[in-house]
Amino acid sequence: MTDQFTKGSAAGWRPSILHALFVSSCLLTCRPVAALDYQVHGYGAQGFVLSDGNNVFGDSSHGSVNYYEAGINGSVQLRPDLMFAAQAAIRDAGITDNGVPRLDYALADYRFLSLINSNAGLRIGQVKNTIGFYNETRDVIFTRPSILLPSAYGENQGTRSLLFAAPGAQLYTSTVLGDHELSLVGTYSRNRGLSVSQKQLLISLSGLPFDLRIRDSWNAQIMDSIDGGRWQIAFSRFYARFALKAPVPVTPSSAEDLLGNIDVPINFFSVRYNARKFSITAEYVINTNKDFVTLGGMPYAVTTFSSDSEYLQAEYRLNPAWHLMARIDTNFLDSGDRSGHRYADVTPGTDPASRFSYDFTTGINWQHGDHWGVWAEYHWIYGTSVVQLLDNADRTPDDHWSLFMLMAGYKF
Repeated sequence: MTDQFTKGSAAGWRPSILHALFVSSCLLTCRPVAALDYQVHGYGAQGFVLSDGNNVFGDSSHGSVNYYEAGINGSVQLRPDLMFAAQAAIRDAGITDNGVPRLDYALADYRFLSLINSNAGLRIGQVKNTIGFYNETRDVIFTRPSILLPSAYGENQGTRSLLFAAPGAQLYTSTVLGDHELSLVGTYSRNRGLSVSQKQLLISLSGLPFDLRIRDSWNAQIMDSIDGGRWQIAFSRFYARFALKAPVPVTPSSAEDLLGNIDVPINFFSVRYNARKFSITAEYVINTNKDFVTLGGMPYAVTTFSSDSEYLQAEYRLNPAWHLMARIDTNFLDSGDRSGHRYADVTPGTDPASRFSYDFTTGINWQHGDHWGVWAEYHWIYGTSVVQLLDNADRTPDDHWSLFMLMAGYKF
């Protein structure tokens, strides 16, 4: 398995989920249409990407406008304690997304406890995962701190669809205790298969056919919001177990099954300080990947390694329209070999810089009223651990490279 937890092209359209949700709503409530409380919103954003050294989201070395995202979402409040919500989206971002329409999320939200200082509820369907500060809001440029999220979120490695939402059930609760608002969210996702592109990005078996499924997946987050959100402290954990099966030819007429369990736990430690004019955000993420693979019932590969990412980000609000951002972001495929030299010593021909990345980013954002926005950012990067290899299949990665991104967006 590759060192980064990655994904392939967009998931397919599943209208049956929406159909089931809204049919269920009618059976549960039977309220007249005029009494429904509903909202519909949409967004669209077009990007321009220009890089020096490595491709990002397509052929950006020559300047690319192939990066775009758009979606439409709606919610229906059928009763004070019952809501349905869904979003359809398209996104084109190089090899990781190809502009195919998909159902980002579609859920029923039942709030079974609603008090002055406490609430609790249950969401069922394709639910958004609460991971770190930005995973739930990564879909819309207006709710991200920058065009490209920090490397902890695997934006250029294609993890969006695997991390953003999943089919399952989600319990949530929050309570206010003095200056503290405590919240807890836990999600369990059902077993599911992966698309061809997702499999291609996750694993390479030298052309052998194989099957890869997620057998177990869950995530949880606990957050403390202090003094009305001035301080926010959170811990999030995401876990997935991948089951691998591949027939490996051992003779011209026979094959042995290659079977594997690949455990991927990701831990997010998050802290943010919000003042009137500025915000400071830091997150540290560690992923301890455990692989246990057998061939013909005998141990074939047993490995454990830890990768980690961390960033420190500052945002300054000049006025309601203009915002500035600066961030230092690091990524290491092996936290015990941050220089990459130990891996290069045992893997001849490997560039040590492929095992890490240092990214210094500056950005500016202008938003006009409630609808329009323009974002620009520049990245100075040393190392190639965040480079999507499938976007750079015919080139040698450049250790020292830069990236300019521009995006214009509209929402309603």
